[in-house]
Amino acid sequence: KVICCLTALIQTQQTVVAAVGEEAHLTCQLTQSKDVRQVTWQKVLPEGKKTVAAYSKIFGPRVNPNFTDRVEIKDGELQNSSIVIRKLMEQDEGCYLCLFNCYPDGALTGRTCLQLYGKDLTELHFDPV
Repeated sequence: KVICCLTALIQTQQTVVAAVGEEAHLTCQLTQSKDVRQVTWQKVLPEGKKTVAAYSKIFGPRVNPNFTDRVEIKDGELQNSSIVIRKLMEQDEGCYLCLFNCYPDGALTGRTCLQLYGKDLTELHFDPV
């Protein structure tokens, strides 16, 4: 029951749909005011979770070096966090977690999934008629 209630504290868009090569905006918003120390964005992978970006009052925005040229943290707020992923690639598709690290509650987690279209464009072969 607790997990159900904690999830309800965070508003996300369940699925974000975007085109390969374009950009996607992923957003998480706390519905109640909390003492948030840091917001962390993670991508869910088969082998576990990979941190994409984080924002804290002390350190400001930090982006994983593997994503620095394509990911930006928008809205330097701790109650409402967004990331923009640019030049979308097939491997960007999947689910992302936003973790609000709150005192004294611990981590409150939201989930949003990125669905891409236009993936098959590179695989189309036109046969001469």
